[in-house]
Amino acid sequence: MNQKRKRSRITDAERKEAYKEASKFVLDIAKLVFAGVILSTIMDMKISEDSVMIVGSLILAILVSVGAYLYYIAIKKY
Repeated sequence: MNQKRKRSRITDAERKEAYKEASKFVLDIAKLVFAGVILSTIMDMKISEDSVMIVGSLILAILVSVGAYLYYIAIKKY
């Protein structure tokens, strides 16, 4: 039987849960970037510490902003 399935739309509760999980994921990535920046400055790598700190801080700020925005969307009332 070749019946077409009717597409069901995502509910608001499912959407909020997806945004919460996405925000957790992005914030976990931000924590890993922070740990990587700290470890690379401790381990005397051949890369300039200033450039690592600047680029790492910039990426960290972007990831934290995106994670906070996704969390804000998740808790916002429709």
